[in-house]
Amino acid sequence: MFFQQRDRHEQMARLDPRDTNMDGMVSPQEAAAYIQDYMQNASPDERQQIMREYFGQMPADQRRQMGDAMVQSPYSPVQQVRHDDDDDMIEAYTRTAQAPMQDGRSPLEAAFGQGGALSNPLVKAGLVGLAGMIGSRMLRR
Repeated sequence: MFFQQRDRHEQMARLDPRDTNMDGMVSPQEAAAYIQDYMQNASPDERQQIMREYFGQMPADQRRQMGDAMVQSPYSPVQQVRHDDDDDMIEAYTRTAQAPMQDGRSPLEAAFGQGGALSNPLVKAGLVGLAGMIGSRMLRR
């Protein structure tokens, strides 16, 4: 099983130009950039479906911390988010991901950047997990 997962990561890395160091793994920063690109280019229905699935399986404390990271980021247009409401979480994430670039990076990358929310292991895992879900969905197409 480990080798199958490693092969899948390597395949995703070859397909994903955001794996800038080509180590076969997507870092949290690379995951944020990957998610940003997906959120700007996916159809609204596809975006809604994957985000609903993602937030539906996420533990409450991780949802709260992800929501807090978006609200606390000076680059995010999100002022508040209801952690226990899937639709509100989806809307906040989408608004953050689709906001204009600032200081050379997206608000999503800034919200989850070094020194910010990425110091929290739950947020890191959640961000990379979402990138994995998106990548998996893209590979199945």
